[in-house]
Formats: sequence, structure tokens, C-alpha cells
Amino acid sequence: MTISFDPTLLLSYYQAKAGIPSATASGTGAPTAKVAPTAPWSSPATPAQVSAAVKSAMSGTKLVDENAAKLDLPGASADYKKLFALYQSLDTLSGVANQMTAKGLTNSSKTQISSVFTKGLSEIEAYMKSAQFDKLRLTQGATASTVKTTLGVPTNTTVTYATTPLTSSTSDPVPAFEGDVQFNISVKRVNQTYDVPIDLTAMGSQPRTIGNVINFINQQLQDAGVETRFASQRIPGQARTVTAGTKTVTLPPGPDQWAMQVKVGTSEAVSFSAPATAGALYVAQKAGDPDPDHNPATNDGVIQQQLLKFQTDTTAVATPPQPEGGANWVDGRVSAQTLGPEIKTVHAQTVGPDGAVYMLADVTATTSGQAIQGTQDVALLKYDSAGKLLYTRTLGAAASATGLGLAVSADGKVAVAGSVSGALAGSTDGALNSGTTGAYAGAPDSFVTLYDASGQELWTQRRGARQDDEASQVAFGADGSVYVAGRSKSAMPGGGDAQGNWDAYVEGFKADASGKVQTLFTQGFGSAGADKPAGLVVDGNALVTASVEDGHAVLRRFDLSSGTPSLASTRDVGDLQGGDIAGLALDGGQVVLAGTTANASLSGGSVTRAYSGGTDAFAMRVSSTLTPAAGDKIAYYGGSGDDRATSLAVANGQVWIGGSAGTDLPGQDPVGAKDGFIANLDVNTGAIGWSRRFTGKDGQAAVSAIAVDPKGASVLDRLGLPNGALAPDTTQQITAVSSLRAGDQFTIGVGAAVGTVTIDQADTLDTLAQKIQRASGFQAKVTITTVSGVKQLNIQPAVASAVLQIGSGKTDKDALKLLGIPDGVVRTTTTVGGVTAPADGKGQIYGLQMASDLNLSSDEQVRHALAEIATAQGVIRNAYKDLVTAATPKSQLAAQAAAAAASKSGAVPAYLTTQIANYQAALDRLTGGSGGSTTSGAATGGSIASTLLGGG
Repeated sequence: MTISFDPTLLLSYYQAKAGIPSATASGTGAPTAKVAPTAPWSSPATPAQVSAAVKSAMSGTKLVDENAAKLDLPGASADYKKLFALYQSLDTLSGVANQMTAKGLTNSSKTQISSVFTKGLSEIEAYMKSAQFDKLRLTQGATASTVKTTLGVPTNTTVTYATTPLTSSTSDPVPAFEGDVQFNISVKRVNQTYDVPIDLTAMGSQPRTIGNVINFINQQLQDAGVETRFASQRIPGQARTVTAGTKTVTLPPGPDQWAMQVKVGTSEAVSFSAPATAGALYVAQKAGDPDPDHNPATNDGVIQQQLLKFQTDTTAVATPPQPEGGANWVDGRVSAQTLGPEIKTVHAQTVGPDGAVYMLADVTATTSGQAIQGTQDVALLKYDSAGKLLYTRTLGAAASATGLGLAVSADGKVAVAGSVSGALAGSTDGALNSGTTGAYAGAPDSFVTLYDASGQELWTQRRGARQDDEASQVAFGADGSVYVAGRSKSAMPGGGDAQGNWDAYVEGFKADASGKVQTLFTQGFGSAGADKPAGLVVDGNALVTASVEDGHAVLRRFDLSSGTPSLASTRDVGDLQGGDIAGLALDGGQVVLAGTTANASLSGGSVTRAYSGGTDAFAMRVSSTLTPAAGDKIAYYGGSGDDRATSLAVANGQVWIGGSAGTDLPGQDPVGAKDGFIANLDVNTGAIGWSRRFTGKDGQAAVSAIAVDPKGASVLDRLGLPNGALAPDTTQQITAVSSLRAGDQFTIGVGAAVGTVTIDQADTLDTLAQKIQRASGFQAKVTITTVSGVKQLNIQPAVASAVLQIGSGKTDKDALKLLGIPDGVVRTTTTVGGVTAPADGKGQIYGLQMASDLNLSSDEQVRHALAEIATAQGVIRNAYKDLVTAATPKSQLAAQAAAAAASKSGAVPAYLTTQIANYQAALDRLTGGSGGSTTSGAATGGSIASTLLGGG
């Protein structure tokens, strides 16, 4: 027997909870007039309906169709039809996105789905902008009373510097302070410099606790009459997580730690030096097992990028004590820091004239608080000798970019080179012009960017062949010219005919008196095979290049005395037999070439250290004229396994190589499964100087770049203080402290009076504030606030009646994301009777909070897109609910509120209790009472209602 139960009871309850009028007025049972059409989400689409909608969208049918939105209430407002059409189009868009979660999709299927999704998103955006509502207003972005940039610019009114943690005790002597600790603090004022020598032996028998040492240093500073002081800084202990097998365990917080803090006085500049110095070697490495489960089908490897500092001479300076818990520590290592997970690859690093370490890396997400536009960008990172990050400069590529070449000039300018895909916005003024000669958006192009000594971009040049090309080497000439070497798959503009496959090229650039960049020359060279440039140095008025051509290491010298490159000499040093070139350097009339080879007979001169087997690292010295000479020497380095050199650094006549170790290495025992190595190799004698073999996370490490500073290590390393000046990032340019580029834009205004804000190279927050006010017709009030030493920009309506509309800029030139300003509406609100509404007295504004750059490029992006679509649909449901509430008589709203209140308290309205009791009595008669108890029908009905309605 089928026993039915009236579902309208529950329906009425849930309609009341949702603020949707029911067919009866609560408390009376009397029928009421329907005030709103039934929403499409009241009866969710079946899987078959969803599938049909998605299939239709995939075939090219438009997603938004007002005619498909049916209203079951004659004369209902057109607002409902528009909301329903928008909701259903988002439902279809969500279905399209869900297609990406299917297994076994081909690349062509993924491309088609992504294309349909992008097209559908654009269609929905266009509909929202054109749709005119009567009782409400809708915006794709967010709604707020004020917006604030997430982009912050340091005030730099005061300078503080914190060391690394030195101790976990304020009462015990600090190991770093023990022994002969002497250094100098130089405090510079406008017209005078004060040198304050610090010698901790003058403390006598006083324990060298962190407090006592700080007091001693401050006394010396006070006696010298300067304002700068030291202080202690508490670093709270942090909880740690460890992974054991498949389980991750969170450990309790460790003890608090303490560091020293330098507070620089007003109008003072501080630098540090030490009487005794030693050589320092900076190593960039990647650590971690790329395939821990040994299943190539899974992507379970976690690779970390790290920056290590080694002290290469312990005779004059004692090495710092080993840090507690220092993972994979090896003798001579001063420090090791793991870089952010967004840093994908470190391609190059060098030491500048100021002793700072410059690193060139690829980043895949926000880095140092700077959002990136595309999937990958180039980042220039500057560290002081203590390993503190001084600044980060991102290129600002709209799609993807890779940084490959790095050079620092004698006066502190920095040049980086690489490849870029998609847009790379340039400056709008002639002096800072970003050239785009031969740029093709469909293929990666070469670029080179020049920064001044403070890290502000001076210019960017982009050059491109019709097919792929990239700039991989960069060097400075004595006159400030910038030279680039790279390769291309087709002829570079102005570079001559293509040789075949990948060809190499060299280019020269120089800014004229007005700052406009001139292209000095472009010249291609190479063989008919695949060529790969791997080194570039400037020798007076000549360029020397190193490249791999048909597997051979080939050196070329170009004479520049005529203004254009003239090939003067070529030297083929032999077949690398599967190896590669790690780098090229100039040293005292010779060029130094390093790399990897399985050839025991490279023609680099006399062999001073013999080949060992497998693949070996090698370094050779040959005359910079490339003519064979008696002083030409070559030395191999390695063991019986496969050893590879990946980097080269030369300073003070010493040659350093870094790379990956195979099995055995001379004098170095294995540490992990796959180790890295660094070694000082005397090419003239074949002798091995200071060297280390080390490992990393999961027993795996691979050196990607090294840089050497002959005087970079000192007692300052023990104290966590830098060698040289405290150099905060003083730039105020927003293009320097973010991925914004000149030419990026956004819009702001009221109604149809919308203006465009265009970013210029020299813009600061102050100049940007003025631009925003002008573009808004002075309807926006723009202020700058400072929080914790960081300035941010705030935007709000200048008058209560102004409703500011903030919109994204053109494709690939959108400034909003990088400024951290949401796309949407900024308005003033008023609250009357508990209801908050726009102060202009017009309809409520609803923000869907749906970004315009949603995409399906990865699983994470698919999840993000689905979440934002769901949020937007929730906003539409709220808008519908508010429309219904506004159309419902006040007496009916009061009855619904009373019913809702009663349900929360567990009390059941009398009419429901009576009605359900009647149903229960009928059921008892039908079933002979077998399904119920002997309790009265009214009591049973009350129990059932209480259960159904969530009562007690």
C-alpha cells in the first residue's frame, strides 16, 4: 500500500525560511497571492538537462537566452527574467568547466573546452554590462564602500634591519659572540662620517648574552655621538610540521628566539665592515626528489630552490658555529635559506660591486608580495651578504617569460635577458621606449631589460623572429652598451639569413643622450644544425661568444671597432660528446670556458688534470684572441661516474665550478643519493683547492648557479649583519615594486563618464592618486595611508551620491590585479530601519565577485572558476530573495517571521499541529494503528511536526 503525505507542508516551511511567499499565509491557512515567479533553482536541472545545455554550448549556441527563462507569474517584472537568464547561463558555464574534470581528455578536447569557456565568460560579461534592471543594479565585480590597494610602497622614513635569529635564551652567552669578534660601524651624516669600532673583548669577563652585547654596542654608539642604536627583537616560536610516510604531524611551537635589530638614526646612513675577510661562494641549488614514489605518472615531487653561502677560507676568519637543526649542514657552510615555493628555477646569479648577490629566477605566483599577470614571470632578486632580500623586481609579462642571462655593470646597473610570450607592455614616452621590432605574439621572443642601480627599469627591448627565439647571455661594454647573445629558429630582423634549425645571434643596444635606445647591430651566426649560445664576454672592442654547435664547443671573437661585428677568429675546441657549456668568463687576457664532456681530448691546450671517466666537468684557459698559445690549459674534474658542471665563476684569478656529482669525486665522499658540488680548480696546474660535496632535501641537490666574492665572508656572518651599507629599497616607483608596466590601464568613473588611468614608468602612489581623481571627474576621493611603514592607496566616493565604477584595463594591460584593486563598484551606503542601501537612493547594487580572467588552464584554475561561478549564483539568489521580500505584503512578512521564530524555538504553529494530526489520524485508520502509538492524534502530530520542522 502506498501512503502519501502532503509535501506542501515542508514546502511552505522552506519557502518561509527562504523568504519566498507561500500559497498560504502562515497562521491562517488562507490562500495568498503569488508575488514572484518561481526561480529556476527551485527545481534544479536534471543531469540530462545540464548535459544538453553543455552540449549546445559546445556546438556554439549562446549561453545567455532571456527567452529560455520562463516566468510562471503573468506581468512579473523583467528583472526576474534577466536574473533567471543570467543564472542559467552561469549554470551552463559551470557545466562547461566541469567537462575539464573528465578523465582521458585529449589536448584538442581541452583546448576546445577552454575556448568555449572563455567565449561563454565573455558573453556573460557583455550581457551584464548591457542588461538594464528596474529594481536593482548588478556588477560583475565586488561592491564596497572603500577600496584599498594591496600593492604597498615602503615609506623609507626610517630604516631598521633585523639579523637572523641568534639565540633562544636572553640569559645565556650567545655562541656567535664568542671568540675574537671585531667589526666597524660606519655612520654617515650629511657632512661627516663616524667610525665606531666594536671589539667584544673589551667586555672583559662580562657574559656575552644578547642583552649585554647590545648594551655594549650602544654605549660605543652613544660615546661617538650618533643616533643609531641596536635593540633585541623577539621572534615567537612557530609550530612545525613533519611528514612521516603519508602522515603529516604538527609539532608544538619551538622556543622563542632573539635577534638583533639595527635602528638607523634620522638622516644617518650605516654600513658595516670587518678587519679580516675571507672568500665567499654563493650557491643556488634545487633540492628534493622529483619522483619519490618512482611512478612517472604521478606528480608528487616537491622541489625547493635554495640559496647557500660558503666561506672558502678559514685561516683568517673563523667560520660561524653550526646552527641548531641545520639540515644537510656541511663544513664551511655559513647559511642556507629555502626560497619561496613560487620560485621555479634559478638561472643565474652574480655578485655586484656593492657586495650584493643578484639572482635571476622564474616565478609562477606572487613573489615578495608582487602578483604576476601570467603563468610565469621573470624576477630579479637582490640579497645582501647576510642573505636578506633587499628587493624583488618582476618583469610584468602578460602571459609567460623566462629569465636566462644576467649581468651587473661596474656602476651597479643590472641587465637581464630571456624570452617572453604574449604581451609585454612598454613605456609611453620616447625615452623609456620598449621596442617591439619583429615581435610575434604567437611565438616566444627575445627581450633585454636594463635597471639602474636602485632597481628601477630604464628600458626594455623586445626582438623577435617569426619563429621561436630567446636571449640567453648579456654583458656590458665599457661605455655602457648592452650586448646580448641568443638563438632563434628563423632569421632575426636585420640579422641576415638563417643557417638552419636553431641559429645563434648577437645584438648591441645603447641609449642616446635623451635616453632613447638605439639598436647598434644584429648579426646571426652558427651552423646548419642546432646551435646554442652559452657564453658572452666583452674584451675591449671585441665580443667573445661560446656556443654548442653540432655537439661541439665553439668559441668566436667578433671585432666591434667598425661599429658592427666582424668575425675575427673561431676556435672549435672539440666534440663534447653529449656534454654542454656551463659558462664563459674573461680573466687577464684569457677566456675561461667550463662545461661537461665525455671527450678526454678536447683541444683546449695542454692537459693539467686528466679525464676520469663517464662525463667530467672541465675548465680551460685559452687566449682571448682564440689563437692557440703556449699558455692554453685544460683541466678535467670528476670521478668514474657521470659528473656535470652547471655553473662557472671567476674572480681574482681563481676558477670556481659548481654542478652535480656522479659517484666518486676527488677527496669528496658521497653524502646523499644525488649530490651537488663546488670546487676551486687551478687550470694552470690541475690542482684542486677548496671544494665541497653536499646534498639537500630527500638526499638530492643540484647546483644551478654560483657567484663568488673574494672578500664576502667575515665575522659579520656570525652576527647576521651585512658587509657594506644597509641598503633599503628606496624606490617609490610602483612599476619597480610590482609587476605593473608602463601602459597598463584601468577605468574609473560615474555612469557614462568613465575615464582611463594609464600607468607611466615614473608613477608613484602620489601621482597615481592624482590620475585617479582626474579620470573619475573628481568624483573619487583618493588618499594614501601608512600602515607598518608601508603606504597604500584608498579610493572612496567624494560625495555620497557618487557610485564609482572601477573596470579592468585592456587585455594584457590590466592594472587592477597588480594594484590589488577589485573590479566593481564603490559606493556610500546608509542604514535605515536595519536595511543598508546605496546612499544615492537608487536600487540595491549586487556584486557577483566573478573575475574576468577565469580560465581552465589547470586543475587548480578549474576549481577556482567553479567556486567563483557558484559564488556569483549565490549573489543572484540573494538578489531574487530581496526582490521577493520587497513585493511581499508586510502582514505576510510578519507572519513568516513569526513562523520562522517559532520553528527556531521548537514550537509548532497550531494550524500545522491540527493539520498534521488529521493526516496522522487518517494514516492510523488506514494501517489499523500498526504504524503508530496509542498516543492521541494531536500529540503524535505535534511530535511529527516537531521532527520535520527541526523542533525539540
